[in-house]
Amino acid sequence: MTANPPTVPQQATVGSAAAVKQQLEDALKEAGFLAQINTAHDGASLHVTMYSSKCRFADSVEDATEWLHQTGIDATATLDERTSRVVMTLPSADSVKMFNAALLQPWITARTTATHLNDVLADHGLDCTIDVAPASLSLLLADDELDTAVQLARLLGAPDIGTGLPRHRPRGIRRLTERVHWLITGVVGSPVSTELEHGCAHETDRLTIKLTLEQTRRLTQRLLLAEVANPSARLQRLLGRTVGAGASVTTPGGGPGPDHYTITLGPEQARRLTHHLDPNLDVAPAVV
Repeated sequence: MTANPPTVPQQATVGSAAAVKQQLEDALKEAGFLAQINTAHDGASLHVTMYSSKCRFADSVEDATEWLHQTGIDATATLDERTSRVVMTLPSADSVKMFNAALLQPWITARTTATHLNDVLADHGLDCTIDVAPASLSLLLADDELDTAVQLARLLGAPDIGTGLPRHRPRGIRRLTERVHWLITGVVGSPVSTELEHGCAHETDRLTIKLTLEQTRRLTQRLLLAEVANPSARLQRLLGRTVGAGASVTTPGGGPGPDHYTITLGPEQARRLTHHLDPNLDVAPAVV
C-alpha cells in the first residue's frame, strides 16, 4: 500500500494575506492596537487575535461578524476558547488592505496628527497631554492657575489674555477658560469644545480643549508660525523625521544663535534629504 504524501502548506502568494503580514503588523503598531498575528495552516491566510479595546465592535463573534459585513471585508470571525478573544481570519491581501483602511487607518491618522501637535507644543516648552480618538483629539492643560493656557494664548497672539483675572479663584479661571475658548475658535475657524475642572488643595486646574483632526491641523500650523526659544531644536527634530536619527544641528557657541546653523549629515542622510527636497533627482536613497 502506498502511503499518502504529507500535506504541505501553500506558499504565500502575492495575493495572499500572509504575503502582506509585515504591512499588517506595521499598521497595528502605528495605530496602537494590541493584537497577535499567526499564519494559518494553509500558509496564505492570517489569524488576527484582537486584544485592543479600541475596536469598533464588541468582544463577541456576533458583533465582529456584523462589523465585517457592514464594511464589506471578506473575512470571518471566530472565538478563541482559550483566551475568549475574537479571532479574525483574513484570507487575502485585499482583505488585509480593507481591514487596515476600515479599522486601523483612522487611528493612524489621529495619532499622527496628535504627534505633530505634541511636537510643536514641545518646541515651545509646553508640557500638555493629548488624548486620541479616531476623529478627534483632546488637549489637556493642567497646572496651577492654568499658566500653560496663558502661554498657549501668547503663542497664538493674545499675550494679555490673563490680564486682570484673579486666576487664584474659580471665577478668574472660568473667565480665562471663556477667553481661551473663543481664541482657539478664532484660530481654527470653527467652534471648539472646552471643559473646565477646578482644582483644589491637592489638584491643579484642568482645561480640556476638544478638537477635530482638521482643527488640530490648523492649530498646529498656527503654532509653527510662532517664534520658538530654541529654533535649532525644532530644526533637528524635523531633520530627524526626514533623514533619520543622527543628524545634528549646532549653532555658534553651542547654543541658540541668530547668525547661522551648522547641519551635519552622513552620506546616506544627505541622499535622503536631497531626495526629499527634489524627488525627481536621480539620487534616490539606498535601500537599508
